[in-house]
Amino acid sequence: MEIKQAILERKSVRGYLDKPVPKEIIEDILKQGQRAVSANNTQPWEFAVITGDILKKVGEENVAAFVAGEEEDYGDATFEGVYRQRLVGVAKQLFAAMDIAREDKEKRFWWMQRGFKFFDAPCAVIMYMDEKLDEAACRFDMGCAAQNICLAAMEHGLGTCVENQAIMYQKALKKYLGLEGKRFVVGIAIGYEDPEFAANEVRSEREELENITKWYGFED
Repeated sequence: MEIKQAILERKSVRGYLDKPVPKEIIEDILKQGQRAVSANNTQPWEFAVITGDILKKVGEENVAAFVAGEEEDYGDATFEGVYRQRLVGVAKQLFAAMDIAREDKEKRFWWMQRGFKFFDAPCAVIMYMDEKLDEAACRFDMGCAAQNICLAAMEHGLGTCVENQAIMYQKALKKYLGLEGKRFVVGIAIGYEDPEFAANEVRSEREELENITKWYGFED
């Protein structure tokens, strides 16, 4: 797959086939993730790859925490103005694809739960860093590695979804992964895309380049 094609065709996959992903494929993907841009070559990223019963248990306990209304360990950021408009825009696309009406609280609640269990993906990559590192300084590097992972996965016919919901509740992650002195940064659901899952047809829109770009020193 050409790099440009992968960049343009990448999307968030929120429905997966019940088909395991071989360990050697994940290893290859993570090696490509490691080649991401890294300020001063600090390479702050570390990976926990979860599948099978452990992934299922983490997902179940995340959902239980959500249903119980427990306080989140890592909350969503708040956006206003055009940024919130874009957030709401993709939510509307997803709800329309899944035929979830605005007043259907039960189905919306079901949809929210899916993110806490990694959208039923057969595998998840939890990205974390040493808690002594400054998150603000290293988060850019982590994002670059996450993008590499998503693009590399496409070469193997896999879909991905980068999600904060994976680390919002961290009790189960700490319980089953046993990582001390580490800070969870983000999770990536990964697996073979379910072509019948309607939300997988959704592609989030992007702002027109002319609206966000200024050119200097170029001739008209």
